Amino acid sequence: MKKVTALILVFALCLTMFACKAATTPTESTEPAATEEAAAPEATEAAEATAAPLAPATAGVCWYNFADTFISSARQTLEDAAAGSDWLTLSSADSAFDVPTQANNVNLFLTQGVDYLLVNNLDTAGVATLIQQAKDAGTTLIFLNTNTPTDEEFAMYDNVWFISSLADQSGTIMGNYAAKYWQEHPEADRNGNGMMDYVMLIGFEWHYDSTARRDYSIAAVEGAGIKTNKVYEAVCNYSRADAMNTMQSILTSNADNVEAVFAANDDMALGAIEAMKAAGWFDDDGPKIPVVSVDATAVGCEALEEGTLLGTALNNPVTLGNLAYRLMYCLQSGLEVNAENLAYDAGFKVEGHRIWIDYIPIDASNIADATY
Repeated sequence: MKKVTALILVFALCLTMFACKAATTPTESTEPAATEEAAAPEATEAAEATAAPLAPATAGVCWYNFADTFISSARQTLEDAAAGSDWLTLSSADSAFDVPTQANNVNLFLTQGVDYLLVNNLDTAGVATLIQQAKDAGTTLIFLNTNTPTDEEFAMYDNVWFISSLADQSGTIMGNYAAKYWQEHPEADRNGNGMMDYVMLIGFEWHYDSTARRDYSIAAVEGAGIKTNKVYEAVCNYSRADAMNTMQSILTSNADNVEAVFAANDDMALGAIEAMKAAGWFDDDGPKIPVVSVDATAVGCEALEEGTLLGTALNNPVTLGNLAYRLMYCLQSGLEVNAENLAYDAGFKVEGHRIWIDYIPIDASNIADATY
């Protein structure tokens, strides 16, 4: 339903409560969602409890891949927040890492007339087309955890928003962890060539977050006065299995020259670690090298405790999911979108229609900070 209809329905809401449950779509997964619990913060709940009832609204969310650990948590958070509200009916669709599937999901939601379309976008070359589709349909468009639209693309339509993390920060955090380890462990230079010989595992070549993590991590290492040498770089699609297979091949052909691993997410780091452990690395007598990544997922933190993962950068999926909900709440309420009205106690900043979430360095000494 669109905003005009919503204004009429608000009077009906004064007489009865509108129960909301996360709806399903033809492409929605039938598997149980992630078990990590996430609810709107207390401040958010208190604000909503004292606010006037909102007109009911619908939202469709196109996630790039339900199987991704980070996405699973963000999705669960957003669905829980919607289910706990009395105004928002939310549907989630799995794009299964396929651009045509995501395009079909987008078209389905627009045909259904959703008030809010949230897209964890795969087709970064099609941002302008997506914005035009939303504009033609009169639907508010929110990009989640993807490349930001350009200023020119934002100017196409007033009702376009963006929520994601500052990828540059995550790359710097990765690089700082690797540099500190190198400086404190002279034996890390396994081949004695005076350089950090590294493997770089990136998610997607077209994904800004992935390439920024690559570039800023190495810039941080070199900024610490350490020479570097790239042994191998591979696109592993943010997949644990892809990274494990890639690392197995690298260790077969060039194990003596691997001195650090940079992975653009925890899943890929864990895949690389699996391959290394299978080859005898991290045993009492085996090689030990710094492996750094991004996300600070529950399984990533287990690797921190184990000592196989050196450090990661918290990209909080619960913050992403809750801010997405809070953004829709503000828009539906007619509130200005700012940090005060978003009312969420986590590090983020609002720049126009962009909402940037801060990363937090996480290692074995502060795993508790990754609790969400």
